[in-house]
Amino acid sequence: MAEIRKIITAEEKARKKEEERKKRLGRVEVEKLPSREYEHAKVDDIVSRMKQRFEARGYGKKEGRGAELKKKVAGKRVFALDQRQAKELVFAKDGFARLVGRLYSTLPFLDALTDRFSKYSMAKRVPYDLDKANMNYSARQYVSMAAIASLFAWGFSLVLIIALSVTAFSSSVSELAGQVASPNTPLVAALVAQGVDAPMILMGVTVLLHLALAFLLSFAALVFAMLVAFQWPTNRAMKRGKAIDKEMPFALRHMATEIKAGIGIHKTMESIVEAGYGELSVEFDRTLRDIDKGVSTEDALLAMSERAPSDNLSKSVMHMVRTLKTGGNLSEIISTIANEVAFELRMKMRDFVERLNLIGLFYMMIGIVAPVFVAILAGILNAVPTIGLAGVLGTEVLFLIYFVLIPMALSLILYVIKVMQPM
Repeated sequence: MAEIRKIITAEEKARKKEEERKKRLGRVEVEKLPSREYEHAKVDDIVSRMKQRFEARGYGKKEGRGAELKKKVAGKRVFALDQRQAKELVFAKDGFARLVGRLYSTLPFLDALTDRFSKYSMAKRVPYDLDKANMNYSARQYVSMAAIASLFAWGFSLVLIIALSVTAFSSSVSELAGQVASPNTPLVAALVAQGVDAPMILMGVTVLLHLALAFLLSFAALVFAMLVAFQWPTNRAMKRGKAIDKEMPFALRHMATEIKAGIGIHKTMESIVEAGYGELSVEFDRTLRDIDKGVSTEDALLAMSERAPSDNLSKSVMHMVRTLKTGGNLSEIISTIANEVAFELRMKMRDFVERLNLIGLFYMMIGIVAPVFVAILAGILNAVPTIGLAGVLGTEVLFLIYFVLIPMALSLILYVIKVMQPM
């Protein structure tokens, strides 16, 4: 019996030890589970914060021209921090800018005109275009300059059109006024019946027609001047982009040679600035100034790729940044990019020559064939009055065709050629 009791006691002790072990393991598992969940949640929060931080700096997003000016300072875009007012233009170097500054300093109500012009959709692109064109004006300052230039164009065209309508088109306007002020018109007949002098009516209608023609055409000049003013930074940025593309193959080969010789990226960029590659040297100089202010090399290069008016420069800088991050052979990458840019420029020149043949044909048609054809047609219509079209090509119409329409068409063709021409 004693032996049986010993066995039972040993079994009970073993069972109790097993139960205590299970309880102990259970407590450990219960205690560890919240700790693991907390660790996972903490890691997820860290990853989420890092992702948001990198996205805020422009990484991980779609690259190219759509990702313009992603560099931020204190949570705002760089050009959004530039709040210089129009009256500060009195210290500008340009004479017209100083004139605008004096006008806004003297006439504060012109700020309302700037606010009005700023609401147009064309003004939304002004900050981007000013940064790409490297024009040292704030968005508000440039909109103020565009508004004043448009008003000057309106006033000048108004005076010029009134003078032309009184001299060159006086006969046509007088004939139209005579038709409007004829006694058969009900309103004129009613006025004559009340004793109003008919010549006075004719003179008033003539003056109103002159003014209506002048205001209509001057308003068209106002709209045209406004379009040109808002388009000017874009055209200047395009011109800078072409100048950069012209210098890129030589500058990139210059960089590849110095980097292959063991010179650092900063010294290489300084040599590009000192070598005088035009607008490309200006962009590298802006990048070096950003680095001197404390911006990292990668961020400064990314900012240059986003503000650069050249697609080739943006792509090249993006490849350089990737190579700097991954540790590849930078000199070989830059040499490859230089060859690709040179090949692309040759293809653009070939396409331009092919298009120039068709544009030259249109230029000859408008500049040579059209004037001769109009002169022959006017002679035929005026020599054969029985056709009934003798007055269609009169003196005023021929004046408009030869001195307004044809010069405008030729100027437009020359402008298109200038824009399409690769440098």
